[in-house]
Amino acid sequence: MFMLRASCLLLSAGCLLGLSFGAAAAEVQRVDVQGATGMCKASTHAFAAGTRYRPLAVANESSSLIYVTCNWQGDDKTGSERGAKLLSVVVGNFAPTAHNVTCTLVNGHQTGNLVFASYIPKTVSIPAGGSAEISWVPGDVDNAKPSGIDRPSLSCILPPETALQHTRREYNEDVGA
Repeated sequence: MFMLRASCLLLSAGCLLGLSFGAAAAEVQRVDVQGATGMCKASTHAFAAGTRYRPLAVANESSSLIYVTCNWQGDDKTGSERGAKLLSVVVGNFAPTAHNVTCTLVNGHQTGNLVFASYIPKTVSIPAGGSAEISWVPGDVDNAKPSGIDRPSLSCILPPETALQHTRREYNEDVGA
């Protein structure tokens, strides 16, 4: 009986040591793609009047520029691996002429009057009837963490007859050993 208990104790201790010394975190690459209608909105009521929330896009159906704001889910936990490795938005142009669209990635937060953020604007030229992708990687962002872009938001200036179609977020997720 003593030998059986001792064997069980040694087996249990060996399993614990194996888990604590030999286990390594496993990461899985994830990609979240979401329609802009689900995460973007006109930045003011005045801009909302010319905005159409279609199933496949947030479109500017007015005759002037509108501002649209989007927010991705972030993770600023210390040691987290879920910071974005790539963020992007696809913009469509339904006009008969080319348009330039500017989107600004904002990474950070605001607490009271204190703003801790980096602003990274990018402009893309979209041909008539075409679409283009604007993307950001951690190297573009001054305050990105080692794991990636952790608190991302987006502001885009949409000319008439353009639309934000969908967004993309690539990140790693710790799924254990």
